[in-house]
This record gives sequence, C-alpha cells and structure tokens, in this order.
Amino acid sequence: MVDDDRMWQLSGLHQFQVVRCTVTGHRGRFGVEVSVAGQKTDIPAFIDFVMLSDGVDHPTPADFPAIGSVLDAVTLDFMPGGELRLSARPSSLGRQEESEPEA
Repeated sequence: MVDDDRMWQLSGLHQFQVVRCTVTGHRGRFGVEVSVAGQKTDIPAFIDFVMLSDGVDHPTPADFPAIGSVLDAVTLDFMPGGELRLSARPSSLGRQEESEPEA
C-alpha cells in the first residue's frame, strides 16, 4: 500500500484542489466513477452519492450525472486501495473558491 503523500505526488494533484472531471461510469447506488483532468497518472477516482449534492435527500441513481458529463469537484483523500475520493457538492466547491487567493 502506498501512503497518501506518495499518492498525491503520483497524481500531480493536492488535497482540496478544485478539478474538472468526466463521469466514466455509475457504481450502482453508490455514486459515480470519474476521470480527473490534469492527473499525471491514471488513478481511479470516485464521487460517492452523498458527495453529489447538498440537498437533504441524497440523489438516487436516476439523479446521477450521465456518463460523459463534465463536473467540477474537490479532491478529498485517497482510499486505502488508492482510489481518489472527490466531492461535487456546491458547498464544497464554494468553500474552496472562497479560500483561493485572487490572482
């Protein structure tokens, strides 16, 4: 197993970075698989269904973005198997946009 610091280094990304990703698959009722733009290597990535919206009611598979949809998301962490976990919640994106310094 590779540690988190090494995974961030391999990916070319950093924690809590806003990234653009493309939905590549649905994982049953659990969420969507995505491909993240700007990665140095092809690391599997996933957005859990609870990280797709801020609503009180969690989205169901019928509500999931279609395969091929492009989303903005925030990098969260790496799971023990090396999969990158992201959040596409508007609140997560808003927090990161507020914390980024102005150019």
